[in-house]
Amino acid sequence: MKLARFSGTLKHMKFHGYLEAFRSCAPTLLRRLVYAGGVLALVLAIVAVLVIDVEPVIWQKTATPQHYLAATQNILHNTTTPSDRSKDKVRVISLSGEDLTSVANYLMMRKSLNGFAQASIDGKRLVIFATVKLPLQFSDYYLNLKLIADDAEPMAFIKQVKAGYIALPKPLVRVVVWWLLHTTKLGHYAQLTLPLVQEVRIGDGRFRLALSWDSEIMGRVQDLVADLADKERLRMYYAKLAETLAQSQTRRFVGLATLTRPLFELAKQRSEAEGADAREENRALILVLAAYANGKDLAPAIYTDSDMPDIARREVLLNRRVDAAQHFTVSSLLSVSGQRAFVDIVGLAKEFNDTHGGSGFSFIDLAADRAGTIFGKMAVGSEESARRVQDVLSKSMDESVFMPTTRDLPENLGAEDFASQYGNTESPEFQELKKKIEERIAACRLYQ
Repeated sequence: MKLARFSGTLKHMKFHGYLEAFRSCAPTLLRRLVYAGGVLALVLAIVAVLVIDVEPVIWQKTATPQHYLAATQNILHNTTTPSDRSKDKVRVISLSGEDLTSVANYLMMRKSLNGFAQASIDGKRLVIFATVKLPLQFSDYYLNLKLIADDAEPMAFIKQVKAGYIALPKPLVRVVVWWLLHTTKLGHYAQLTLPLVQEVRIGDGRFRLALSWDSEIMGRVQDLVADLADKERLRMYYAKLAETLAQSQTRRFVGLATLTRPLFELAKQRSEAEGADAREENRALILVLAAYANGKDLAPAIYTDSDMPDIARREVLLNRRVDAAQHFTVSSLLSVSGQRAFVDIVGLAKEFNDTHGGSGFSFIDLAADRAGTIFGKMAVGSEESARRVQDVLSKSMDESVFMPTTRDLPENLGAEDFASQYGNTESPEFQELKKKIEERIAACRLYQ
């Protein structure tokens, strides 16, 4: 017992000694920590002064995001659709400073950066300026970047990257490039194509890539950019739909024409931008509208959880009927879904097609299906017809512009009733009523 007490006393004395030692050196340690923190804060302040500017070095937004998106798609389309494709052939891609400007601004748009980039080629040197406005509430501050690349054989190299007045060290540049390649979708596809690069040269006002052709990989890159373009459009129309519903005074129902007018106003505005395609705008709009009218949640397929907007849930009516709006929009969607990226993005086409089973044959459903099909074909048939649809529907909330009245048409016909009245779909009686439906649709102002 005495030994245990002695051991405890010894431990207590050691702890007391450690405590006294810490007390004696604590002021010195605290001073050193404060000093180190002060030095770090001073260094960060100096770096901030040298890197962050109160004025943008370049800010010449002469084109819209849609222009840069279309230009980037055109670059890939022209690159990946030659008639002489072969896996063992070297293909040279030649890009101007304007082409690189479009690609750089498209990438900034994809990362939701408020900024602008501009590329220029002088002799054997490529220079890219970029300005990003920092997301600060109290004042306007900018991060100005400059990249210089010089020609070399067989690969051009990055000579300098500057942020404000500071030239970034090459190890840091490599870290940033790694981050871009491993955290963005386009970076993922860049990793696929980098092994194909045989030569990178700068000269005569062009940036040239020599690729060992692989049509499968380049096709996947093209599909990715098309998919990103589709999602970008879909988000625009989804946000507009959410805004329209939030402003609606109704609580349970909303007319289809109430939704089409603001959506087609937006489509018309976007289609008037340089390089825009009215057919692609209409295609995205119809997918968003069809998904909503049929109770399908499109948001998870086109948004991340962090930026998904809230949308009010309403039943959509056409001719005062929910099922008519569903049939019309589904048929429109199936009619415009010639481009795989739109419907495959969420796998909706077959699901929509299977949704509407039947409680008997309905000529009202037949009329809505037929009108929707004609509507969809006109919306994407040609650039001229696509713009006509936008022009007419952006000015009217009258659904009779695109859908005739159907209240007097027979519906809920069981098999026996249908057989006794119409025989089959080839009978004169059936064909006569079908013709009347076609004439009613053709009389709508949109289709004249």
